Amino acid sequence: MNTDKQKTSLKSVYAFYSVIIALSILALFVFNLNIYAKAVLCTLVLLCVLVMRSLKHAVPMPPDIDTETMTETEETASEETVSTVEHGGAIDTYLTLLIETDEELKNDPSVDTSSPSYTNLLNERIGRKLDAISKRNNHPDND
Repeated sequence: MNTDKQKTSLKSVYAFYSVIIALSILALFVFNLNIYAKAVLCTLVLLCVLVMRSLKHAVPMPPDIDTETMTETEETASEETVSTVEHGGAIDTYLTLLIETDEELKNDPSVDTSSPSYTNLLNERIGRKLDAISKRNNHPDND
């Protein structure tokens, strides 16, 4: 049913652009227009054809996507999906490391927090901490 609705809406869009193209071509032949008006009408025809061509290759959005926010609607959101904002998620871990590292660097008198290289130093230290965490998690127990 949903594909029938998409096909009829696509047909109506094609009909709209076809009417614009037909009227533009009719105006080109019927009226004695100057070169600028002809250029505008030809550009309009070209743009209509390009829009129609792009609609042909457009990917239809599934019905469970909210078109304004481009996210899944609450009704269809799966409970099995793991949120990265949950406790222990990747974003949570990164933000915790960011706060810890920022506090460490602010307490260090040799580091200028207003310098442009501060962000690079911050990211470098966070990267080292993430490497240490991943090595600790991937280290096999030899008990």
